[in-house]
This record gives sequence, structure tokens and C-alpha cells, in this order.
Amino acid sequence: MKEQTERAGQPEVVLRAAKVPDAEAVHALASELAEALGDSPPKPAAVRERLGELLEAPGAGVLVAEVEGEVVGVVSYWIKPDLAHGDSVVEIPMLAVSEGYRRGGVGRALLAAVTERASEADAALVELVATPSNVAAREFYRSLGFVETDHIVLEFVGEIEDLPDVIEDSVD
Repeated sequence: MKEQTERAGQPEVVLRAAKVPDAEAVHALASELAEALGDSPPKPAAVRERLGELLEAPGAGVLVAEVEGEVVGVVSYWIKPDLAHGDSVVEIPMLAVSEGYRRGGVGRALLAAVTERASEADAALVELVATPSNVAAREFYRSLGFVETDHIVLEFVGEIEDLPDVIEDSVD
């Protein structure tokens, strides 16, 4: 699967399914995103392992965007059944475009490819998360028709192996 997009005055963007050897480039993009958000970058080995898992997981996908053979963007997605809505939804946990290629159609092309897959899967909803401080991403998503909702995302910030104890202690 290769898809090509071209915009006037911009280099050709080639989309393709990611492969495990793309892990180094995906790690660089994930690190760039983490830095922009003030997060810690992921470890290279962890990105390679997660990428391999995603490539094997039913309903999951990872696409990369290349410009002149260089990976400059990545998007991961899950097509999953949603009991709350009684249909399928597509979740986009990560979309990252290298700083030098932003506002050049790369992110738009990646999202278009995911929404095409969502349509093929008869998904009723595409969900993604942007942090409040990531104003550029929020503006970008809104320009494509996404709307901000009143959902609040909660994350457990402790050690995950402590979570059962925390839950148990809160019941007492």
C-alpha cells in the first residue's frame, strides 16, 4: 500500500504502512512530539517493540509519510468496537510530523488515509487527543472538522503495578 499526495509548491508525500525498520524514524518523531509537549521521550527499544506489536495487532495500523525517501510523519490508529455507542470507532493515539514538514500537507495526508480506513470499516467516529497546550495541533484538527468535546481524560500517574493496591486501599 503506497499512496502519493502532492500539493503545489510542496514535495511529493508518499504514505505507506510502517515496518519494523521504521522504528528509528518513528522514535525520532515520537521524541520530537514529546519534547514539544514537555514529556519524556520514549526509549528506542520500547518504540521498536510497540511498533512491532501494533503491526501485528488486529484492527491496529501505523502509517508513515515519506518525502524524498525520508520518514517525516507517522500516525497510529485502532479500529475498535465501541460498546458505549454500539458501533466501531477509530482512535488515533499518535500523529506526529517532523517540524520542518509541518503545514505542508503531511499531517492532512496521514489523517485522510486514516479516515479512509475508518470509512471502509464503517466506523461512526474518529477520536484523537490533543493536550490543551498544543494549540497548533488543536487548530489543525479543528480546521479538518474535529470538534473539542467536554470529555476529560484521566491517567494514572503512578507505577501501574501499584494500581491494584491503590484501588483496594480506596475501597476500605
